[in-house]
Amino acid sequence: MSSAKLLSAFQEAHGHLVARAGSEKSVYLGLVFKSYTLRTTSQFALGYFFLIVLGIAERLISFGIDSIRDKPGQPWRIFPRACLYYVVTMIRYVLMIAIMYVYVEMFLIICLGLALGQILVEAIRYFLMMRRLKRAKLDDGGSSSSLKDSLLESNAHGRPLRSNHVNESCC
Repeated sequence: MSSAKLLSAFQEAHGHLVARAGSEKSVYLGLVFKSYTLRTTSQFALGYFFLIVLGIAERLISFGIDSIRDKPGQPWRIFPRACLYYVVTMIRYVLMIAIMYVYVEMFLIICLGLALGQILVEAIRYFLMMRRLKRAKLDDGGSSSSLKDSLLESNAHGRPLRSNHVNESCC
């Protein structure tokens, strides 16, 4: 699809949304400390893009929290995990506030951003798992059944044995 066709399709969809929004032809996007009134197609596109990026960032930072492993004798690892959790919590509340304005299309955009972020996280997890399997296969001389079994056991039902922030709900 060419960019001109994509732009015209977005403008047509935006026209239908604005027509349904009422006579003032604008949508209020409230974030925690700042709010915006979206009136034009470019403002809607920018607002939607921002919400999608926030959803992706929330999922990726949650994955980052889980990638900082706890190790005995290294209590300093608590601080970076806590800082990342602080950022993730702020992003989650911003998304929650945006959803609370009961604009269905914005709700769907936020869900899209979170879903895209989760797809990225799952792709990264898969890539890392395959890399560990290849390394174990090289180290064991071709027999990696014990590592493969432990990876499959730990990822049964789609989650590792320990709790993590990636599987935590957004809002």
